[in-house]
Amino acid sequence: MSLIRSQTRVGRELLRRAATIAVRNSSSSSSSRSSTGPEINKKQALYGDYHYRESIERGRQAYTKRNVLTALGLVGVVTGIYFYSLKAVRQEDYSDIPMPPEPSAEQKSQFEK
Repeated sequence: MSLIRSQTRVGRELLRRAATIAVRNSSSSSSSRSSTGPEINKKQALYGDYHYRESIERGRQAYTKRNVLTALGLVGVVTGIYFYSLKAVRQEDYSDIPMPPEPSAEQKSQFEK
């Protein structure tokens, strides 16, 4: 029950922020925008006071190479398994499965009717 309450609280907060932004955008004209302060974008409305920080990007750089190598490795393994399975299926000649005898002329005429 508390999970539902917290989710509704979060939903209400997002709606309140969106309504505040809509009111600000509709009430301010192009000349008065500079006097009202900086305009709030979607990220700020959803995530609060969001700012681009170079320190965050520097921290991400250490993981970027590892993430790319991991992704390439996974794609390589999946591709290898896929092509190996296709090759294995194509090599099967089904020689161990007995074939039924060829139907006689009488049996062929029965099927054609």
